[in-house]
Amino acid sequence: MSKNFLVQAVTHDNHLEAVKQVLEIPNPQRVIISAAFMTKRGLSLIRKNLEPIAAQATILTGIRNGITSAQGLQESIEIGCTTYAVDTGSRSVIFHPKIYFSYSNTEMRVIIGSANLTVGGLNSNIEASLFLTLKMDDSENRDLKSELESKIDGMISEYNKNVFQINDNASIQQLFDSGRVVDESVTRPPTISGSSNNRDLDTIGKMNLKNQLVTTSPVLGVTPTGGTTISGRSNLINVWESGPLVRRDLTIPTGTNTNPTGSMLFKKGAMEGIDQRHYFRDQVFNELDWRLDTTSGTLGKEQAEAQFQLVIRDINYGIHDLRLSHDSRTDTRTYEQRNSMTRVHWGSAKPIIAREDLLGRTLTMYRNELYHGVFVIEID
Repeated sequence: MSKNFLVQAVTHDNHLEAVKQVLEIPNPQRVIISAAFMTKRGLSLIRKNLEPIAAQATILTGIRNGITSAQGLQESIEIGCTTYAVDTGSRSVIFHPKIYFSYSNTEMRVIIGSANLTVGGLNSNIEASLFLTLKMDDSENRDLKSELESKIDGMISEYNKNVFQINDNASIQQLFDSGRVVDESVTRPPTISGSSNNRDLDTIGKMNLKNQLVTTSPVLGVTPTGGTTISGRSNLINVWESGPLVRRDLTIPTGTNTNPTGSMLFKKGAMEGIDQRHYFRDQVFNELDWRLDTTSGTLGKEQAEAQFQLVIRDINYGIHDLRLSHDSRTDTRTYEQRNSMTRVHWGSAKPIIAREDLLGRTLTMYRNELYHGVFVIEID
């Protein structure tokens, strides 16, 4: 028998490796996974461990929560797991247990705690759980196994209108059409927890956690019933994600010979397959009123204005009218070296942006599809 208390990210504990141990029990008779939230990116991390035991595996996940995705449900039934959606029928009450459970004739393994079936839950977030490995030759352990199993099965049986099996893509499409699961390919816009007009009140740095980076493949829009691709219902569309922000981006250089530019170049960042010379001017900001910059003294330079709402660590710092500039020349060394040609000038946002506590963070930009010339910049 072993008992381990996992505290992910602030120690070197990792729920992903622990869950794999649960799934790798020899000759499993049954496997049960219960999670409030499930995504394809999370489930894909344990897919190879689930595939050999899919016939013995039952997965239950909550829906109507804004996180569980259509792609996650698809992944589960594609692997071959018996898959249940739990819909409480209420926004104020959600299905929340996180359990990873398996047993064989000789052993039981169970994790009970806070980790959801998402990348954050299995690796990135600070999560805590109790991991037990128990021998089945002990009657108390057998009783615990039976109790856990019977209570999960009892919920499925008693609340059969709210806990229902997902068998095919048509069922998933219906859940999506009714708004009870989301499209994972659409990046969720920031959720604003509050507003402030004083940036000096929140300068806390990002925690230097001990978790390792876990990479997963991008999730694409899906076509559950062979029709049109599932598309997000948000007005905000993710158009760019930066790499880790550096001093030049935040206009806080340290070199004595380096003057702060007051602006940031829009570079490739985390975006693959874009031509940074054209992408921002011709796709992201193409609907703005661009005009020649007669003050620069250089033919081919353009400028435009747009409104940007600034959200930093879920705090709203208001809407700022910012200037954009673009060098449309194609015969310069910068262009020939395939470097960025478009930048944002921080203007009134500079006192909010030029902060050391934002170094190394990620900037995500969203375009409002309903309101012309309106964008959201989120830094987290």
